[in-house]
Amino acid sequence: MQLDLSSKRATKLIREHALSEEEIQQIVAAARINLATFDPEYRANVTQIANTLQKSRPTIYGWADRAIAATIDSLRNIRAGRPPKERKG
Repeated sequence: MQLDLSSKRATKLIREHALSEEEIQQIVAAARINLATFDPEYRANVTQIANTLQKSRPTIYGWADRAIAATIDSLRNIRAGRPPKERKG
């Protein structure tokens, strides 16, 4: 899987999270599967992704399911609005 990791955002995230190449590939694979699940215009070939990464299809789906669960949890726990101002004295 050939990726372009030269964007400022990618470089920043890789540095901040000390991402390995394998972790980056897992993130991309999970994102592709989840896009294909929820966006009918996006197509992903799970077998091809699994073969490229030398992992099983259930492993790829497992990554995608965990990524979705983490995203859902994160979105449900975001507080809306501005944080309250600190009161002096």
